[in-house]
Amino acid sequence: MPCGWVWALRQNFSTVREHTRVLANHSGLRKNLIVDFHMHTCCSDGQLTPRELIDLAAARGCEQIAITDHDSVAAYAQLADQVMPMRLIRGCEFSTQWQGREVHIVGLNLDLQNIDLVAGLQSQRNAREVRGGRIAELLAKQGFTDALAGASALAAGASLGRPHFARYLVARGAVPSLQQAFKRYLGVGKPAYVRTEWANLEQICAWIDAAGGIAVLAHPLKYKMTLTKLRSLLVAFKDVGGGAMEVISGAQQTAQTSQMARLSKQFQLQASVGSDFHQPGQPWAALGRVAQLPDDCAPVWSNW
Repeated sequence: MPCGWVWALRQNFSTVREHTRVLANHSGLRKNLIVDFHMHTCCSDGQLTPRELIDLAAARGCEQIAITDHDSVAAYAQLADQVMPMRLIRGCEFSTQWQGREVHIVGLNLDLQNIDLVAGLQSQRNAREVRGGRIAELLAKQGFTDALAGASALAAGASLGRPHFARYLVARGAVPSLQQAFKRYLGVGKPAYVRTEWANLEQICAWIDAAGGIAVLAHPLKYKMTLTKLRSLLVAFKDVGGGAMEVISGAQQTAQTSQMARLSKQFQLQASVGSDFHQPGQPWAALGRVAQLPDDCAPVWSNW
């Protein structure tokens, strides 16, 4: 059996033909829409409330967005029955792992009432709670005995994550910044780092598929993989039902966008764009300020 990248190269000609067919079927689709399909609210590790985020997106002229909080869709309940100034696509960012690395999958256009999705999200929340308890135990050994209570208070009912522990450490005066909290305590290999046993890649994609959505590989450049390794991940992702990848994630160089576009075509994956917005004041992840897709990409929003 040939290795992943060899298989991908052998499929190149058929992939290009299929990609051309997809583009032809959607030749009338607007590609210059102002869209952003990756952003976070205070329901996970973002700063803004769901309504504040909607208002900011409207002020920036967004025509379609997706709120993709980490393992949480609570933002949508807060927005129920409110008038939306743009099209709101139901989404979520799922944590998983592949070959020992944590990777993230965004699910878009989800039926939030689907029983498989609801059960899956609950299992992810359970994993977060277990990890939070373990992080707190390790921080206690560093002298921070109230870490769980402090981080939970800052989360205020949101999906508990490492950024809440980082904010707790900053508030305690243990570190001057969130970056230093990860560098000294919470990052990989640091005293309070905990590897989480998330649902596997196949299970995540199955939940998204059951909910009628499309699975999108989030920010592929963030994993800092070699190109060979990234191709292997894309093969595995495609094999378990992955349908798209973020060709553009926040502010990135034109050469990087071209490289991601080539991979999306090579692996017959639709193309998504997202800022990965968490809070104002971060120009590298500014809501609604993502570049347009290259002309030869098949946009993920052709699905709705």
